[in-house]
Amino acid sequence: MQRPVWLFSMDSEAFLAPPTTTATLLAYFNRYGASAARTDVELVHFQQDENIAAWLDEWRDTQLPLARAVLDAGQQPIAGFSFYTWNAAQFLQLATQLKSELPGLLIIAGGPHVQQAEDYLGVEAIDVVFLGEAEATLQEFLDCTDRDAWASIRGLAYLAKNAIHTTPPRPRCADLDTLPSPLDVLQLTDADGAPLYESIAYETSRGCPFKCAFCEWGTGAIGSRMYQWSLDRVRSDWERITAAGIKDIWLADSNFGALKQDLAKARILVELKERTGLPVSFATSWSKKHSRQVQEIALLLHKHQLLPHYQLALQTLTPEALRLSNRQNMSSNEYKPIAKSMSEQGVPIAAELIWGLPGDTLAEFESNLDELLGDFPNINIFGYTLLPGTEFYRRREEYRIEAVPVAGYGKAKGEYVVGCHSFSRDEGEEGYSLITAHILLVHGHIMPLTTRLLALHGKVPVSRLFRDILRNLLALPSARAVQCNFDDRMSVYEARDAIYLAVLSDRESLYQCIASTLEQHHETHNIDPAEALQVLQLDRALAPRSGGESRQLIPFDFNARETHSALSAMELPCIAARYDETLEITHPGGLGDFMQVADGGSWVQGVITPEEAATSAIEYVAIA
Repeated sequence: MQRPVWLFSMDSEAFLAPPTTTATLLAYFNRYGASAARTDVELVHFQQDENIAAWLDEWRDTQLPLARAVLDAGQQPIAGFSFYTWNAAQFLQLATQLKSELPGLLIIAGGPHVQQAEDYLGVEAIDVVFLGEAEATLQEFLDCTDRDAWASIRGLAYLAKNAIHTTPPRPRCADLDTLPSPLDVLQLTDADGAPLYESIAYETSRGCPFKCAFCEWGTGAIGSRMYQWSLDRVRSDWERITAAGIKDIWLADSNFGALKQDLAKARILVELKERTGLPVSFATSWSKKHSRQVQEIALLLHKHQLLPHYQLALQTLTPEALRLSNRQNMSSNEYKPIAKSMSEQGVPIAAELIWGLPGDTLAEFESNLDELLGDFPNINIFGYTLLPGTEFYRRREEYRIEAVPVAGYGKAKGEYVVGCHSFSRDEGEEGYSLITAHILLVHGHIMPLTTRLLALHGKVPVSRLFRDILRNLLALPSARAVQCNFDDRMSVYEARDAIYLAVLSDRESLYQCIASTLEQHHETHNIDPAEALQVLQLDRALAPRSGGESRQLIPFDFNARETHSALSAMELPCIAARYDETLEITHPGGLGDFMQVADGGSWVQGVITPEEAATSAIEYVAIA
């Protein structure tokens, strides 16, 4: 009778991919485990949390009786969970349900979210936490038949005599090629050879040399020294992935481009696409230091249409927040020319910011955002979520961190930081209003060109304008139809997608509201609003629409095409005083149908029909 082991994993929202994390654990156990032939390991992978209830019902009917028989025979069934922020709430609940159905079931947990074991052992239905890399630890654990011998297994935390016992840390694996490929145990295609997945998460390296206080990467489960798989291993796996028809490769590396070998990896991707047509796209977390090699890689991938985005993870420009975060950012005279060069060459470059880091203030964050809006065509702003296992989590009392549960899930999914020693609760929540406004107005493609015009001029502060526009939008009847507590700024943040769809359903009121607020802010600074109001007309013409594809001829009283071209290149336009122009604009439609979120507004924006013009070759240049 084989011992049953279930290894659970779950995708994050909108990312459907094979379970490479738990598959790596299984592949290692199959190769090195002494008890592999006597153990039945099943990978249970949920595409979304709605799948859990159906699986649990089937488990009760078909597997629970077998598990009870195994338990009666003297073997202990195991349920192992791979915990990440996006699945922790659901997995804690599932662990409790499984334990109630089978009290003798051993619940084990690993992953970055549970590295602070004291938050889970004796509190949740978890018996053992795996600390650090888990491949060898799990193999030794499954091979161990005596609970008293757990103390000899490195990298474990468990309860013993009503106290948490932690074994010595396990040294990290320096030769990653000794870890079997997860593809050895994964099924990537169906019986007809069609791909089962569109995307895959894949590691080419492990570790992060930085110890950012807000991040789990260098300070949590992974470690600070970087190791990498050989090019032969990477090429072999990528050949198998593309042969299976998987379109997108998303790297789980922390600093792609930092290692010398990363350029060769990029060239493998390009060669595969030229030969097979796959992958279609590539995404990763880029090196925090944007060296010439990093830029060369980004330009190479962009040239071959493999690069959906290239992000500079600045996170904050506030000196005190940088100091407390243990983070060294590029100085402004380094990232500015990179941003300009990449924008000019059409690379989808973006800056990444975090609101809510200890040491920041709302005024400084607004100033940082206003500056970066004039440098980057895209900015992604994230509210700081306090995660277990990080330095800030451990020092939350020292920094007087005040946090609220993310979507009601508490510590299971992390907490939004809304106050600390450097900013009040009111400032913290007002920062979330700014994030909400930025997502709606820029990512939602309601007024991205007007925003860029204002940022490039630098005379009307954009951040304060955004917050006022949001307040005025929330008073519109269309917004009020949304089920939301409008007096609670965090509830508004959570309801941003519904609010986005609602305000766009009444475009006339939406743009009248924005125009009125624009005029007020320009008058406050004694500036003529005419130019901004003209560009707002262009934003309105291009804003996402519901329904199917459509084409419209839209008249403008200024040189709209040249204005659009200049702002797209991050340059101030020269708007003619008197100019009559009609543009044909194609809208793909789909807003509220297949597109439900503000973050995807740019995907369904209108497109101006191009003029007939000769094309010329583009020279790709990296900034030294």
